Amino acid sequence: MGLSEVYDTLTGSKTSRMGVAAAFGAAIGMVVSFTVNCTLVEISINGFFAVYFGVLFILIASLILWRVKTGDHPKPWLLIAFSGLVLMSGLLCFVLEKNWFMSMAPGWKVPLYSMLGIAVTFALLFSIIDLINYCCGLCQGDDSKPLVETESQVYLVVATAVVMGFVFGLIFGLLDIEDEKLTHLRIALMREQSICYPIGAVLGAISAALNQWFREQPEQYRFDPVHDDELDDDF
Repeated sequence: MGLSEVYDTLTGSKTSRMGVAAAFGAAIGMVVSFTVNCTLVEISINGFFAVYFGVLFILIASLILWRVKTGDHPKPWLLIAFSGLVLMSGLLCFVLEKNWFMSMAPGWKVPLYSMLGIAVTFALLFSIIDLINYCCGLCQGDDSKPLVETESQVYLVVATAVVMGFVFGLIFGLLDIEDEKLTHLRIALMREQSICYPIGAVLGAISAALNQWFREQPEQYRFDPVHDDELDDDF
């Protein structure tokens, strides 16, 4: 049996395709979990990475605000909210000095890490989806459906990024990973990853399966694709 026949067998029904999507989503969720937690560690203990990510987040927020100003998106409030969160996270990176942050009360530390986790997850998840869309576009025809196209799918990805980032940042802050000594940091990070891996896998699997379900909905039951043609009708 060839690879194409194996693929056809696995994806012969809608349920099978959702199962395959859930498996890929679980893998992506685990990758996101590992990357986000490592990023939070580096931002907390490494001044260079803190400045790097701070500048990167501010640039991303500026690009999003510029896109809102040019009127290229039909949902500007969503982009404004996202850009504000990313901008605040960028500014937060400049003040996350380890010695200063260790003295902060958990009531302040945990929410800040949760917000930072959301920003990192947003940037990472949307980058992965853009990369997958690009690769699928090269391998498939022009009439193939993108991985994420409709408003419902975009909202699903946004919700997944928010929940994932919040949970990862919450666990990171509650376990005080940034307060560990360098000799114990690896063990503490592995302990946290043992908690975050299953969460990332479950959230990724659920999100990917739902995205595949939205992707296969008949046209009359789907949201319109995200575009701004309707805005032009008002002028």
